[in-house]
Amino acid sequence: MYTPQYPGPNEDLLEAQARVCTGPHQTRPLGKKSNDGPQPDAILETILKSLKGNLDEKETVSEAQMGAFFVAMTLRKYFPEATQWSQAEKAAFQEYRSTLLSLLPKEIQFLMNPELGYVPRNLTEAIVVKALDKILRAKHLSYTETRQMCEAIISDEVKPALKGAALIGQRMNRETYEEVRGYLDAYFGPEQVSPIDVDTLTHFGQPYDGATRYFRPTLFVAAVRAALGEPSLLHSVDVMPPKNGVTEESILQALGAKTDLSLEQTASLITNKSVGFGYISQREYSPGAYGVRELRVHIKKRPPWAATEKAQQFFTARKANYMVLGYYHIGYEKPLLQMALERGLQAAVAVKGEEGTSHYALRLGKPSTPDRMAVNYSQGFRCIKGKREDFALDIDPKIYGFEYALNPRPEIVTAGALAEAGVAALSGEKGHIYDRILLNAAMVDYLLGICPDPHDAIKRTKSVMDDGSALRHLQAYIVASREL
Repeated sequence: MYTPQYPGPNEDLLEAQARVCTGPHQTRPLGKKSNDGPQPDAILETILKSLKGNLDEKETVSEAQMGAFFVAMTLRKYFPEATQWSQAEKAAFQEYRSTLLSLLPKEIQFLMNPELGYVPRNLTEAIVVKALDKILRAKHLSYTETRQMCEAIISDEVKPALKGAALIGQRMNRETYEEVRGYLDAYFGPEQVSPIDVDTLTHFGQPYDGATRYFRPTLFVAAVRAALGEPSLLHSVDVMPPKNGVTEESILQALGAKTDLSLEQTASLITNKSVGFGYISQREYSPGAYGVRELRVHIKKRPPWAATEKAQQFFTARKANYMVLGYYHIGYEKPLLQMALERGLQAAVAVKGEEGTSHYALRLGKPSTPDRMAVNYSQGFRCIKGKREDFALDIDPKIYGFEYALNPRPEIVTAGALAEAGVAALSGEKGHIYDRILLNAAMVDYLLGICPDPHDAIKRTKSVMDDGSALRHLQAYIVASREL
């Protein structure tokens, strides 16, 4: 289980952050009603008590929390009138301003009042402060500025308040395409992508925070596709706070596989014909990013890189490269697909799936409309004869013979339970787990253009699930990973 490294966070301030650390039209000002949520004067009192050392360690307001809260308050001055400061917020800050300025650390004073400036401790911190000079004024950064800022944030050279402020501030400003690219490349740049000795390769990008409600089929889909001669690469972490859901890595660990493999070792598994897929942990490809996971707890909202990290590319195949992405927040799918195109991928698909994954539900609810994307909505592109061809559609399981009145959930959602259920399905046990793996593996190959007919895709997928081929590839992975 994940062990926190910082004091706090304070729950009252987290509730306030949930309201104010968000977009220009979603923010809910504090104190509009006396009985509606945290009041601004009480929040400032809590911060002051923490600064004076008058709170227990579990109630301490963390530096990252203060960074996120005060950058949000500053940025809201640029928001539409409805989401700017309430009268109660104005009154509270006027009352406590002098006390705050006397007790707050210099970097947080700067976040509350950028005109005061802040002298960085080192060159790395200077990069973040320079970026914040723009962010605090609701301005955007260039690709290079964003990448440099993110690389600084994942180092140990920047104060937590500045890290939290930069991440929340840029999210509140709504990242541009260049900023999204900067976040992606800061973790693992395109110059680091290396060739691999396979004809094709599909990168699967799922949310790193894992599953808490639904079965996680990606690992088993990779084993199925390996049996079909379609290599895959998965990437994630063991556990990601605050959700702490079940990830591909935790399922692999439950199965007894080794999960601390290097990129070179991962490549050897993908090129091994008896295995045919690989997994790389963020601990290995970006130790700095892995080391700042707890920021996600303290800033309350997901950082911008929670969307971009799913689109990492680590290897490039000889003939064709593909990517499958899951997403939850509408709007991110377009830049993610554009980045895949610019990286030279032959096809990519973004799916609004269960829990923000690319996983298809076994029942389609209300179909998508121009104003609403349903779960199972899929959009992407294929490059055919040098031209990009876009597609968008709902995947309705009923069309392919999957008849469910309700979308089923597993009774227990733990790594061990999901590992056991997946192995049982690949061993021939029929049911909703089997159907999920079958549907997801087949639809991926259909939408990427690997198997042009969806019914043929289902037929061939079913064949390698039923004859034990997919299970043998999964077992081969477990054995081979231990030997590396």
